[in-house]
Amino acid sequence: MPDFKLPDLGEGVTEAEVERWLVKEGDDVKEDDPLVEVITDKATAEISSPYEGVVARIYVGEGEIAPVGTVLVTIGEAATATDPSPKPRDRIKAMPPVRKLARELAVDLNKVTPTGPHGDITRADVQLAAAPGKGEAAVGGFELKRGGRREPLRGIRRTISDRMTKAHRDIPAVTHVEECDVTELDATRKLLIARNPEETKLTYLPFVVKAVVMGLRLFPALNASLDEGVQEIVFHEHFDIGVAVDTDAGLSVPVIRGADEKSIFALAREIDRLAGAARAGKLERDDLRDGTFTVTSPGPFGGLMATPIILHPQSAILGVHRAVERPVARDGQVVIRKIMNLSVSFDHRILDGLTAAKFMLEIVTSLEHPALLGL
Repeated sequence: MPDFKLPDLGEGVTEAEVERWLVKEGDDVKEDDPLVEVITDKATAEISSPYEGVVARIYVGEGEIAPVGTVLVTIGEAATATDPSPKPRDRIKAMPPVRKLARELAVDLNKVTPTGPHGDITRADVQLAAAPGKGEAAVGGFELKRGGRREPLRGIRRTISDRMTKAHRDIPAVTHVEECDVTELDATRKLLIARNPEETKLTYLPFVVKAVVMGLRLFPALNASLDEGVQEIVFHEHFDIGVAVDTDAGLSVPVIRGADEKSIFALAREIDRLAGAARAGKLERDDLRDGTFTVTSPGPFGGLMATPIILHPQSAILGVHRAVERPVARDGQVVIRKIMNLSVSFDHRILDGLTAAKFMLEIVTSLEHPALLGL
């Protein structure tokens, strides 16, 4: 019976997390049938079966991480009349780490009720069996009190955790904040919406992306990456801008390719497409890789100011915060204007504070005078 191993997914990927099995043991599969969805630090990918036959055994459970080359599943021959069931006949289904935990806790797996998605025994099942009837179980470093619950750190949430931990640990980040008067920009935005009712509705974000590209042209250190292996700063001459999108599964950062070549409405359409695909879980790998700079904008939920974490290996990230009406002084008079705070977090190994400050002032100038954006 052929074993199917986790293939090399390219782009330097060395491991993947099994997000969801699309088959179960005993299912018939044909060549190229969808087999499993996996998550890497680059994207979610669907892997098809290279064989035709019956799913004889699944070795890696959902939520588990496997290195490239790990056997994921065995595909057996189709069932015969004398052997109608191709399923494994082991009474106990548990992964090796779970069996090891059971030995350490002196738990008889024959007496454990499995709760895994394929009838397998999980770590939580073993831990619960080790402390039955106590109303609480000592799991990990915390006591799980009655009424509490645990959720595995997996999928996009685990990817976010790994990336943010690396960024916070490795990057000496500094944040610079500026106020931006978007009164004229808001009026321009509303005029464009009124004159182009057939187009995607404009938010502030396409204008911000336009302004960012203009700023990156003048200050290329913010459109750069540090190649730590050879200690070289890589200055990118293309402008592939990531935009953070909130989804049910967690934060996703799809990338607008060639943002410098797009009009305001073309940017709006692409942002709308990427956001929709992200929330539907249908982003392609190419939608997520190799951004050169990132913009994060929580829209109306944005606070007064925040310090976004840089998406490694990029050198900077721009935070766009809520636009609100405030009293401000103009020509000696107090007037009401729509004000938005912008923040840029940057890698102090690649650039200094003065460069970041000049970059921010360029963005503010472009947004306060939208005619400069060349809509």
